Amino acid sequence: MEFQRARTENQIVGRQDEIIAACDAIYLKKGYEAVNFKSISSKTSISRPSIYNYYKTKEEIFLDILKQVIIKWRNEFKSHFDATSKMTKKEFCTFLANTITRHEKHLELLTVYMHPIEKNSRLEKLEEFKAETNYFFLIFRGGLDKFFPHAEDEKKNTFMFYCMTIVYGAYPVTHLSEKQVSAMKKADPNYKTPDYYDVCYNAFLVLMADMISFTPTIY
Repeated sequence: MEFQRARTENQIVGRQDEIIAACDAIYLKKGYEAVNFKSISSKTSISRPSIYNYYKTKEEIFLDILKQVIIKWRNEFKSHFDATSKMTKKEFCTFLANTITRHEKHLELLTVYMHPIEKNSRLEKLEEFKAETNYFFLIFRGGLDKFFPHAEDEKKNTFMFYCMTIVYGAYPVTHLSEKQVSAMKKADPNYKTPDYYDVCYNAFLVLMADMISFTPTIY
């Protein structure tokens, strides 16, 4: 069957979704380095040259994958915040850590490969991604405003900033390769790889304690 170029908006979106799904499947099974336009083409109805009609680099595809992850996070945050009337600091940190770790594999893209992904994507693609990221933080901040209304604005912003710093920074030290683990155990026989959820949760809790470390005056 002869390949037909997408002409309508729905067809274009459908082709992009097909490319994204193939890219994500290859990445989840074989890793970042295994992804290229040839391997993507082999899993789609789209020829390798035709992929360039939709994406100029594989990094642009990964940027769209990350955009979808950010949207999922945002929707999970919003749904939970809308459906919940009150949250303690422990409940908030538990929810935050659970939500993040549900997308743990894709955090590798954000933490390990984000620089080449952004570097090798067109400006307009990067702007779309940053817009979704900004919307995510607006929802995040809305949750803090709802559940911790007496905390200072500056401390809420600091909490969000360091939360994401922890999310990004903790990943490489909690997801070691077999070679890295072997080397660490050679240096320290008692070495145990930290658990990503535990690191994030406990760090969130410390930050949360600082954010609401005062008791509001009640008149």
